[in-house]
Amino acid sequence: MTDKKAVSKRTRSRPKLCKIHGRPIRPSYWRAGHRNTGCAECYRTTEVPPPGKRRCKTHGRPILRSRWWSGYRNKGCELCFKVPPPSKRLCRKHGRPISPSTWRNGRHSSGCSMCHNSRPGYREAKARYNQRVRQAASRQKKRVARRKAKS
Repeated sequence: MTDKKAVSKRTRSRPKLCKIHGRPIRPSYWRAGHRNTGCAECYRTTEVPPPGKRRCKTHGRPILRSRWWSGYRNKGCELCFKVPPPSKRLCRKHGRPISPSTWRNGRHSSGCSMCHNSRPGYREAKARYNQRVRQAASRQKKRVARRKAKS
């Protein structure tokens, strides 16, 4: 019979730390392929607190919802993420400046006004919405006119 070899522990060359919080990534999340996030702090909540409770520690302003879900719990207000000048935040598709609000919400490759307005079906949907608004307004005017006529 051959002797069993002692299994030595392998040391990881890469630390398993969350890039946002600096805490260890949970083993289950690591096995699932999460390499940047996945600590207990990242996936702790299932609801976003109201703006008054999710405040940035440096500026005291509400943390953006999209940043909150990305794992930012202490910073992430509009002032934390600097918006570059229009010449530096150009849309890849159209070469036009990406709007500052779109840039702040994390969309750094597209989001100019042309992207927004040329979405498939956007013009038709906008026309349908405006038609609905006009119909609702005319119905309300007719109701008011009928009430005045009755009294």
